[in-house]
Amino acid sequence: MPTHASARSADVEASAPRALVVGGTGFLGRHVLAGLAEAGWETTVATRRREVRLPGSRVIVLEPRSRFTELFAEIRPALVVNAAGEIWRSERELQEAANISVPERLAMALDESGGTARLVHLGSSMEYGPVAAPAAIDECSATAPRTEYGRSKLIGTQRILASIEDHPLNVAVLRVFNAIGAGMSPSSLLGRTLEKLLRARRDRGSATIELFGPDQHRDYVDARDVADAVLAVATAHLPGDRAPVFNIGSETARTAEEVVRELADVSGIRYRVTRSAAPGDRSAGTDWQLADTGRARALLGWSAKRSLPETAHQIWLSATAEAPTELARGRRSA
Repeated sequence: MPTHASARSADVEASAPRALVVGGTGFLGRHVLAGLAEAGWETTVATRRREVRLPGSRVIVLEPRSRFTELFAEIRPALVVNAAGEIWRSERELQEAANISVPERLAMALDESGGTARLVHLGSSMEYGPVAAPAAIDECSATAPRTEYGRSKLIGTQRILASIEDHPLNVAVLRVFNAIGAGMSPSSLLGRTLEKLLRARRDRGSATIELFGPDQHRDYVDARDVADAVLAVATAHLPGDRAPVFNIGSETARTAEEVVRELADVSGIRYRVTRSAAPGDRSAGTDWQLADTGRARALLGWSAKRSLPETAHQIWLSATAEAPTELARGRRSA
């Protein structure tokens, strides 16, 4: 017979709301999982990656013919988060499968299951068209992406939003600006920078950090703030008279060099920054991005809380698992 303490624990566990995170093994997905777990949600991860272990979460490996409808029926989630997406691999078929097919299939499954789960889709600021500085981008700004990644993400969002025109689905879209934090892809600018700093630390040398193309201004937001936004929208009352789209950013535009130098300074590693005239990354075609997050603030009670120095500290501490050397000794850029 269980003790009173274990019975209470079972009651709490049984009453915990359930969340299904699709793509929970990726960069943003892991931060979303951590935020949900901390808030007391029971989490399940749907992924195509095998042999993945996520402490505290159930992991379901999706087969090519897996049906989300059956998954919904089995788990009966109150929240479904689509954190899946293909960013760094440029093959069109890969981007279409992850950025278009998955959100469309999730919306269809939500309708077919007849469930009341809220579907939160993580979109991208790259779905918007270019704007001139110093304008901020709000949810009414034109969607005219200049990259294949942005176009595929926009189509995925459009498929989600089209699904609620004929069906009473519980859907929200978070258009995430440049998310940064621990666990970033080594293909990303800060991911590459981190690897060079760690290599220099190991070799007791210095790092050369190369930037490509002209300097662009971006809105960099901490991935933990993105996770907070997911929590905020999970149970919020959403108005039915407007598209449920929310910008998620820091409301500050910074250059890539500023962000790179912040991380390098935190590391305490000697470094220098160089610039190449070679073309830039997936952000090509938009020189300025600044989020207007007033709608998320008004309807979700959400705003970004972490500063860039806080984010840089967390990235470095997570990567080194120890206090960064020379943290308090000032700047050491060459």
